[in-house]
Formats: sequence, C-alpha cells, structure tokens
Amino acid sequence: MREEQKEKLKKIIVDIEKDPSLPKMKEKELIHFLGIPKEEKKDFTALLEEMAEEGLLSFSGKYKQKDTPALSRKEKEQEKHRVQDTEQFFSPEELHDKRKLALHEGIKKRSVEKERTLKGVYSKAKKGFGFVSLSEKELDDIYIPKGSEGNAMDGDTVQILISREKQGDSSAEGKIVKVMKRAVTEVLGLVKERREGLFLYPDNVKLPSPFYIQPGKTGGALPGDKVMAKILSYGGVQKEERRGSRGHSPIPRGKKSPLLSYPVCGVTEVLGASTEPGVDVLSVIRAFSLPEDFPEEVKIEAESISQEVPESILSSKARRDLRALTTITIDGEDAKDLDDAISLEYFPEKKLYRLYVHIADVTEYVKEGSSLDLEALERGTSVYLTDRVIPMLPRELSNGICSLHEGADRLTLSCIMDYNEKGEQLSHEICPGIICSDKRMSYTGVTAVLEEGNEAITTSIDRKKGTSETSIDTENETFETSIDKRKEDNAEDYSSYLPFKDLLLHMRELSRLLRHKRVERGGLDFDFPESKIIFNEKGQIAEIRSVIREESHKIIEDFMLAANETVAEEYYWRDIPFLYRVHEKPDFDKWQELSRILSNFSILLCAKDPDSIRPKALQGILETIKGKEEEMMLSNLILRSLKQAKYSVECGEHFGLASKYYTHFTSPIRRYPDLQIHRIIKENLFSQENEKRFAHYSRILPDVAMQSSLRERRADEAERDCMKLKKCQYMKNFLGECFPGNISGLTEYGIYVTLENGIEGMIPLRMLNDDYFVFIEKELITRGERSGKTFRIGDSMSVLVYAVDTLSRTIDFVPASELPEE
Repeated sequence: MREEQKEKLKKIIVDIEKDPSLPKMKEKELIHFLGIPKEEKKDFTALLEEMAEEGLLSFSGKYKQKDTPALSRKEKEQEKHRVQDTEQFFSPEELHDKRKLALHEGIKKRSVEKERTLKGVYSKAKKGFGFVSLSEKELDDIYIPKGSEGNAMDGDTVQILISREKQGDSSAEGKIVKVMKRAVTEVLGLVKERREGLFLYPDNVKLPSPFYIQPGKTGGALPGDKVMAKILSYGGVQKEERRGSRGHSPIPRGKKSPLLSYPVCGVTEVLGASTEPGVDVLSVIRAFSLPEDFPEEVKIEAESISQEVPESILSSKARRDLRALTTITIDGEDAKDLDDAISLEYFPEKKLYRLYVHIADVTEYVKEGSSLDLEALERGTSVYLTDRVIPMLPRELSNGICSLHEGADRLTLSCIMDYNEKGEQLSHEICPGIICSDKRMSYTGVTAVLEEGNEAITTSIDRKKGTSETSIDTENETFETSIDKRKEDNAEDYSSYLPFKDLLLHMRELSRLLRHKRVERGGLDFDFPESKIIFNEKGQIAEIRSVIREESHKIIEDFMLAANETVAEEYYWRDIPFLYRVHEKPDFDKWQELSRILSNFSILLCAKDPDSIRPKALQGILETIKGKEEEMMLSNLILRSLKQAKYSVECGEHFGLASKYYTHFTSPIRRYPDLQIHRIIKENLFSQENEKRFAHYSRILPDVAMQSSLRERRADEAERDCMKLKKCQYMKNFLGECFPGNISGLTEYGIYVTLENGIEGMIPLRMLNDDYFVFIEKELITRGERSGKTFRIGDSMSVLVYAVDTLSRTIDFVPASELPEE
C-alpha cells in the first residue's frame, strides 16, 4: 500500500469515525464499506493499528476483532498509586477547586459548541453541495460542502455546526450534525437490477441515488417498473438492525452489504412499466406530491352546491345587476375555468373609458373553514400539466357554478375603473355584482378580428396559434390546454365575433394606453416565444411548435394588471390586514454579474449601490436587444438575475411591474390568495370595521402567504418538469435527424442550441472531435485551441439529435457536419 494511499485512507477513516449518520463498524465491516482488495487487507489492519497508536481512533475495540487486553494486577497497582500521589500533592480544598474548574471548563466548552449549532432547512443542489436557510431571519444561508450533509436530504430540517465563519463575500460554511425533521418520506423512481439485488433510481436528482430495495418489500416490482417506495433508512443503520437473530449478518458471504452505504426503501405501489402510456405524467404527479383526487367530504360538499344562482340572490339589492352590460370572456379554446370577464363603455364626448373587470365570486360557495376551503388552502393553486389539469377546486365549482359561462347568470366581484384618453385612472369602485356573459371568445378569434379584415373572418380563419404568457407575474388568467384535436378542415368560424368588433377595437385602444403607462414607469415585458404541445386523437404527441403572445393576450393581461393594482392600492390605504404580491429588487451581486456579462455585448448596465437599482434600466436593455440574435439568451439571463415573486402581508414594491401596490385579485378559481382577499373585501363592503376580524386576519394571513408561495413554486416546478419530459419523449423519435437552430447558451461543459420549435439541447464539448474547445467566460465565446474556430451566442448551426435521456430530461446534439467517434 503506497504512502499517498495510506494518507488518503486515514482521512476517509477519520471522517467515517466522526460522521454521526454512519454505524460504528468493526474492521471487517470497514473493509467491505471501503472496498479494500483482498491482497491489501493485512496492510489495512496495520494502518488501523497505527492510527489507534497515533490517537486518531478510539481504543474501544471498534476496529479490532478482539478487545484490548485487560490491565495486569501490577499495572492496576501502579495506576492506583499514581492517582493517590496526585491527590496527596494537592490539599482537599485545592482538589475541590480543580474539579470544580474542570467541570466549569467542560460546561463552557459545551456551551460554546451549542452557540455554534444552528437550526434551518437544507436545500441540496444537483452538484452535491447545498445551503441551509436558517430560522433566524437576520442570518445568511450557510454553505454546506459536498460530503458535509451526512444523510440529510433536500428539504430536511437540520441542525448544523459552523465550521468556518463568513469572510468578506464568501459564505459561512457548516456541517450537518443532526436531522431534526424529514421532508421526504417517499421516493419515486425506476427499478433496476444489480448484483446485490433490486435498486430504485429516484426521478428527483436531488435525492441520493440509488436506494436499495429491501428484500421481501419489492411489492412485486420488476426491473423497468416505475414505483413509489417508502424510505426505511436514510443511509446507515444501527448494528442490531443489520444483524440476524443470532447476531450474524444476513447478507450472504462474499456480497457487499448495501445497508452500509445505501439508503433503504420498500415498494408501496407499482405505477407500471416506464414505457406504458400515462405512467410518465403520473410519475411527475407523484414526484411532486401533487394531489390526485379530492377527499370524500370535499366531494360531498361540492356536489351539494346548486349549479344555478338562487333567485333570492338574483333579486337581492346587496348586488349590482350588471347583466345589461355587453360582457365577454376571452380565453384559450379549451379552457373551462373562466374566472374573469370584461365589459367596456366608451363615452366619446368625454373621451372616457369605463372598464369593468368581473371576477367570479367564489367566496359565495367556499366558506371560511369549510372542507372546500381547507382543501383549497392545502392545494394553494391549480396545476396545469401538458395533458391534464389538477384543479384547486372540484369541477362542480371550477368548471361549473363559478365559471363565467356564456349565457349563464353568475355572481362576481367587479372592479369598475374610469380612464381618460391618456390612460390615467380617474376613479374606481369595487362591488359585488351579477353578470351574464354575452360571448365566450378565444384568443385566436379575437386576434383574427383585430388583425384580419372582415372577408378573412367570414371564411373561417384557423390560425391555430395558441399562446402562453411568460412575463413576470403573468395575468393571462386562464390556461390554454395544449390539446388541439381540431382538423384543418374543421376550422372555427369567427364570424359570430363581428357584432363585437367595435367593442374589441376600443378594448385594444385602452389596453395600449395602459401598457404605455406601465412602460413609462419602467415595467418589464419579457416577450418569450414558448413551446406548445399538440396531441393527436390517441393522446400521442403530434407536434411541438413555438408560439408567441398575441394582441388578445395583451388586452386581458393589461386589464387584469389594472384591476390588481387598483385593489391593492385601495386596501393598502385602508390599512387593514391584506395579502400582497411582492417582487423584491435583485441582489446587488447578481446585478453586477449581469452588468459584466452585458458589457461583452457593448451594453451598459450601471448601479453604484443597491438603492440605485431600477427596472427602467433593464427595460431599456430589453428594448435594445429586441430582434437581435442574442435576444433570447440575454432576456433569459436578465430574468434569472431577478428574484422570485412571492405573497406577503406587507405591501412592497413589485420590481418587475414597477408597481408600488400589487396583489392577486383576478383568479380565485385557481389561486388561493385571490380567494382569500375576496373574502376580506366582501367583509369590508358588507360590514363595519371589526377589531376581532382584523386580529383574526392578522393571525392567519402570514401562514396563508407562506403556504401559497410554497404551493406556487411546487406547481411551477412540476409544470416545467412535465414539459421537459414531453420534449424529450418527442425528440426520441428523431434520433440521428438534422435540425436547424441557434446557439442560445455557452458553458464550460457545452454549447446550448435551441431549435425552431423551441426545444433546447446541448452539444457536449467532449463531442467536438476536430479540436480542443474551451469556454472563455469573459468573452462569452467557445474557441478551438488549434483552429481558432469560435462559437458565439446567436450563431445559427445545424445539429443532429444524438442522445435523449428522459430521466435527466436532457437532449444531446452534435454538429450536423460531424458525428462523435465511437
């Protein structure tokens, strides 16, 4: 055994000795654990003895097969006399003081250690390192290097010991010493067979991989199955758990014990073979712990609600009857949860626009504290996956009595706003109302009316351009499902929209005025094209196409933003407990890093300190890069430099919208915060200010804000993951085929290329055979060392689809001019 190998082993063994998450192992178990070859066992034994002599290991016999021999009678006598001599040397008083001092020093040492031990939530990165967000708000996150996490998993509440204090810009470092609460108790993944038995490879890349499936708890799973499993051990178990009834290991001789190095699980449900239809999306649902069905008591409560508005409410004077207004809804072709409608009156003599934003009054049917309400709070939001919707409310409400269907009387909370010809708000009013939608319109149809002439409309235009909003805090309030089963010869006839053409033109006028005002104050507008999945009649992916926002989407977005800002400002000045949507300024460090990257493109972004950061600066840059090859990449960089919006009881600036007051008021069918503030608004409208209710809302709203933010993030991650999965499945059909694309990103690992349909893949640098290519970060280019050939953001290039991995959601390309050497 070489000296450098000995030193490396010494360090590893010391780390094992100190790691509280690992079992106490004897020499034989340690040999198995470290995989020591048979021919090196003697050298390894000698190394352990050497470490014990150096004091690096305890003398407990942990690494020896035999205990340390007992002291002889002579040695015991010598030890007794040594103690007596020590006691005779000091007086009883001095001995008492010394013992007291030793005890005090021990307590003091433990106290110092305790002070350096902190509690927080562990977040693990894909590369192995992580951070612990501390409970104490004034403290920064603690960096946890790879290997210092013990057996903690992503999301666990942990106790950490600070190993290095914060120095300058570098974060404090720590080591996880105890897991206090487990966040993950179940794991979803793919079953594979290895020599030691069956193993589960998690879909969640943040979890350790693989898990050993305990024999006898396979649940009938076979290699290739997708399964749900309960975690039985988080990596490392006690000795008595590993041994059989007679104290012998149940692992057959010659086989390495998986319990020594792998977390252990037991299969609870077999979802099916990974290739079966539907198992893929079901896997996403389980991976993110999304709810699949409503509890029985919630179903019963939903079914008991009438699908017609009672006459007693329709005739009530407590609501304003707005059914005489011309009212329309504009949504995706397949949307069913229609929670917003709009009306507009234009007074030419005054040059005044009166905008009505009607929002479904869900609180009339979902009472505080009811089963429906508690379940809605638990879900937080509806989740829109590629081929299905997981609603926040049962369909009796979301698609039924709460949905603002054409020709049906519906209850609303309406925000009425007056604007002058400059787009300035003159007055507003919020009131409970009753509406009856005159026309259910689609985004595609409205865009057709606004952009095409009458002849084109009457010839049944079928633009088939579904869109999807990607700006910060989108207010495109409904989701256009990606299922498009229409055939080319069965296009929709938009001629029924013609009676509403003047109304739509006035709506576009006001929309543009409002948007201009928002741009003036610095509001950001990320106009990304997005991918839309088209399914055929068998539910298979027929096509993935890139789509963009259209005028109809912008109209609805502008009107919803106006209502949200109006409601937020009014209730801010009323000074009552409320929920707001806040978007904080970017971190100054990220702003400076973005400034450095933009300078490579001769774009100046300045800010001398955090207080000088303004959205107006970013808005100017977005306008500068519009239409350029690098637009998408730089827009993504700008978006990633911003913080994530969240819900809060404090009214803070919304940086992305450049708005002082903002809330979510317009989607109570699919977002719980909207439902919650509707309840507060109605209470305020129908009753006097009540200190008891103020105290009630002050108590519950912080938890509602936190729960809603967490559920929103879960939904966003699940939707993105499902989209990536479907893109990978689709591109598997095109292995070896050539596609045109543009370079959208460069890293030290590879070159990212985006195809015309919006699908992105990477060319690993190791697969470029004609040269040795290096990423030069300062210049944002990748250059060949011999040839000098360079790749830049925005360059066009043709690529071949080389490999697709649905588990990691990655697509590998190679340049069309070459194939990697085998």
